[in-house]
Amino acid sequence: MVISINPPDVPKHENPIPAAAIHRGLLISSAISGKSKKNGEYLPKKPDQIALAFEYLEQIITDAGGSIQDIVKIDLYFANKNDRHLVNPHWVSLFPIKSARPARQAHKSELPDGCCVQIVFTAILSPG
Repeated sequence: MVISINPPDVPKHENPIPAAAIHRGLLISSAISGKSKKNGEYLPKKPDQIALAFEYLEQIITDAGGSIQDIVKIDLYFANKNDRHLVNPHWVSLFPIKSARPARQAHKSELPDGCCVQIVFTAILSPG
């Protein structure tokens, strides 16, 4: 059975979907963005928005019972693909060991107004 993951400190989606879902150890997130939980708006500065999205990623995987090292792939959807470099400080911080980094792919996407990035990740959690 699929289990929905909805951490209390991660903004809820407008549609009836969870922040992530897990089934038999496979965890896949829905879109994660840098939308403020306080006012429901995207943070105005791109670096702040991206930092908040990565903070939510960490909360989601922790709430699911996993860790950052369980992530096998991260997809990044950008309004402007030239913003990819803004992700790198968070990437290196989360995955400091070069030989233990997940796969990553950047996509150009039509995002909601004010949104510069959405993150989707896939993780394999240990049994138990």
